[in-house]
Amino acid sequence: MQDDKSRAYRHFKKADPKLHAAALPHRKHLPSRLSEKKGKEALFDALASSIAGQQLSTKAASTIRERLRTACGGRITAAAIAKLSPAKLRAAGLSGAKTKSLKELAAAVQNGILDLPALRRIPEDEASAKLTSIWGIGPWTAEMFLMFALGRPDVFSAGDLGLVRAMEEIYGLPKNAPREKLLELSRAWSPHRTFASLILWRTRDNKPSV
Repeated sequence: MQDDKSRAYRHFKKADPKLHAAALPHRKHLPSRLSEKKGKEALFDALASSIAGQQLSTKAASTIRERLRTACGGRITAAAIAKLSPAKLRAAGLSGAKTKSLKELAAAVQNGILDLPALRRIPEDEASAKLTSIWGIGPWTAEMFLMFALGRPDVFSAGDLGLVRAMEEIYGLPKNAPREKLLELSRAWSPHRTFASLILWRTRDNKPSV
């Protein structure tokens, strides 16, 4: 039985020879399969941590996440976030906007408005729409969560600078190529756009920290 990576490479060889050629030197560095299934609490931890670390350096994001984990009593859960006062979240180093976003996320999960494990069972665009309906969660955060926490196979982030720069180099595109052109090229990779993204990040050694 072929693994996820093998199926993706076979598809790219037929659908996009340029991507396939760029991918060959990086094959051994890529995982055979996408993320293993995580439980409800692990998914919340991953998404909350991603929100906490937005627009920060890797080191600063790690520090804030650990402060948040400590404030939550060791585990970042919806219940723990709901119990914390905004002042305590701010004391952990979170901005007012991130504090509001985490509170909104915790409430949505606790009230059943957002079922994180259920996002595995609906189309990627619908899953992204549900995530971005939460205040403070933008498309990039949603796309990274779908890729790395949920292991969704067909996700591409046209707003990720590393992916954009890699595509400009591989396809000879002008700098800051139009989003529509990037999306057009990415359609050939479906249903393996997540693996295509991993390949593109590898070509620039620019995998995001989430």
